[in-house]
Amino acid sequence: MSDKKSFRVLLVDDDRDILELLEYNLEKEGFKVRSIDDSLQAIEVAKEFHPDLIILDIMMPHPNGIEICKALRALKRFEETYIFFLTAKSESYYQEAALDTGGDDYIEKVIGLRALTYKVNTVLKRNFVIRKSIRELKIGDLVINRKLSSVKMKEAEITLSRPEFELLFFFAQNPRKAISHESLLRNIWGSEIYLFDTSIDVYIENLRQKLGLNLIHRTSDNRYRLDIR
Repeated sequence: MSDKKSFRVLLVDDDRDILELLEYNLEKEGFKVRSIDDSLQAIEVAKEFHPDLIILDIMMPHPNGIEICKALRALKRFEETYIFFLTAKSESYYQEAALDTGGDDYIEKVIGLRALTYKVNTVLKRNFVIRKSIRELKIGDLVINRKLSSVKMKEAEITLSRPEFELLFFFAQNPRKAISHESLLRNIWGSEIYLFDTSIDVYIENLRQKLGLNLIHRTSDNRYRLDIR
């Protein structure tokens, strides 16, 4: 694993104020940052810079963020590079398009840049996985399909609320890792979203009952862990 301070983040946005704010906050966290406000340069700069994570705005002059993401994913060297979208657009169409073209996460600017900074730290420094581009996960007899927002256990459909689904998907991508309340809140709902700690407990208890399996355990230090047998 590389030294934590060597991780590289590429920012692509036509709003210089956003770029400067992001660059300042990410450099404070020890990342090496490169920012560009001309989307035409994004691919070439990415090839030169070799980023570990790329943050794209969606609504830029041609090529827009979705077009850039699609072009990057077509190149072998960027097949596994993290790509996050930061955008003011909240419509589900944009979210679906961003993830369908290979984006790993979609963060609305209204939620706040702190949420984005936290997630960058999560995947690069803490080795957690946030890849909403993954369409299907299998854990034994459990099949989680993100595209359809469906969960099946031995082919039987299980109905989950949206918060329950997002929790299960995050756990399934990070099996056997002890995850704190704060990490769940920030990585799933964002740093500006307020929930009672007990809300997480309720959602997880609902998951246990609906799945009929005791896969999610509470650790002695009040964290949660998904165990796969």
